[in-house]
Amino acid sequence: MTNKVESIDKPIENSRALGVLKTFTDSKNKMKSIAEKYAIDGEINNTQERTLKERLQVRLQKKQQQEQSNLEQIIKQAYNQCNDETARDPDPDWLVRFIEMAQQIHTPSMQKLWAKILKQEIIQPGSVSLRTLKILLSMTHREAALFQKVLTLTCCIGNDKNKKLLTSIKQRTNSFSFHRSHQTHIDYNQYHLPYSSILILTELGLLFSTELETNLISYTDKFNLNYYKESYSLSPIKKGTSFTYYRLSPIGQELAQLIGSQTNNEYQEQLNELLLKYFTIAHQD
Repeated sequence: MTNKVESIDKPIENSRALGVLKTFTDSKNKMKSIAEKYAIDGEINNTQERTLKERLQVRLQKKQQQEQSNLEQIIKQAYNQCNDETARDPDPDWLVRFIEMAQQIHTPSMQKLWAKILKQEIIQPGSVSLRTLKILLSMTHREAALFQKVLTLTCCIGNDKNKKLLTSIKQRTNSFSFHRSHQTHIDYNQYHLPYSSILILTELGLLFSTELETNLISYTDKFNLNYYKESYSLSPIKKGTSFTYYRLSPIGQELAQLIGSQTNNEYQEQLNELLLKYFTIAHQD
């Protein structure tokens, strides 16, 4: 997701460290600019020519104008996304709640997503739950970008179409012992996805917090794995092979279908190398 935010900084220093131009502001000016933007600067700027009640009215008016602008931007984008698809009336209660929440969405990238949700709902009413909207509303732009990054690293394993974040491939040397095994973990730190990021998404309810494991993959049957548009048919080199993973929650899955995903070429290359250690691979069309 990309985001263009109107700067409220007052630059006081420029630096070209590492060849990058950086803009800084001191905390006092930063706080003042925030107060002025949201019309809560009465005590800072000593605007005593207006009463507290009058200053409140100014703030509420600015807030309402911003909310109106947010809604109009979302509606405009939803309208532009629509073509000649067959449409139906969304649930009236859902629509009222959507409007109440959507007016709080400021960033263009998030507005685009909410517009997509509205379009989806008039084409297929009931496809986006109010619970999902509440989770989405609680997410910051940074958290939404983090979730989108996770989606570039997820795949579907077996016949389950729900997205999963693989954590390792396990090879048991003795099928009767759960302690004698070789396990190759996937290090997501190299993709700027530390474990703390996983915790953030589990707290939001987008990932299940428990790491799961597949059943032992049959030595004779083919096992399917799909990453983005690539489909693999896997045959274990040895018996006792399984995957461990985190699974997207139903809400996470719902959002994933709305947001969509892109491939991560570096991850796909590493995944291919990892799979070849444990499986013979046939690529499917």
